[in-house]
Amino acid sequence: MLELIATRQNLPDSLEGRLALFARQAAGLARIRRWNGACDVTVAQHCVQACDLASRQAAGYALLHDIEEFDTGDITTPVKNTLRQLGVWARFETEIVLPIRRDFTLLAGLEWPWPAIVTAEIHDIDQRLKATEYRDCVDRSLINLAAGDLAEPFEDYMLPWSVTKAGHVFMQRVREVLPALGGGDAR
Repeated sequence: MLELIATRQNLPDSLEGRLALFARQAAGLARIRRWNGACDVTVAQHCVQACDLASRQAAGYALLHDIEEFDTGDITTPVKNTLRQLGVWARFETEIVLPIRRDFTLLAGLEWPWPAIVTAEIHDIDQRLKATEYRDCVDRSLINLAAGDLAEPFEDYMLPWSVTKAGHVFMQRVREVLPALGGGDAR
């Protein structure tokens, strides 16, 4: 865990090196199930769906909005809230989450810190995707939330993707929407 605290050293300069780093992250995110494993939607699928729902300006950021979860795991909202109450979350976010997100944002050729309007858009999409996942894919015998705990879900029904598809589509979006990796004008 200590390697997460320090800023990543020797970040790749070449396109091939950056793509390899993103491919590693995509493969990891495609294997992490959301909702502490109570849902078959992976973090990679979630990020791609956020990207696809976002505006052109926010698409790249939406793809990266949970990029650190390969390194940290998908920490559920109740755990984050408990860590906030204990006064621990702010330090974890500042020293671990944000440096990882910053490094990938800059490698992608996007602006750091993220523009406030982009952050707000992604938050709204993220909350609606969370509600859609809960409605369609979460095992309710493991997690049971009250209706008022969630935003309005998206209308379309969500089906979980395979690990292979999630990683592949994530990398397609990397090449389509991230300026330093070949994208930015494709959408």
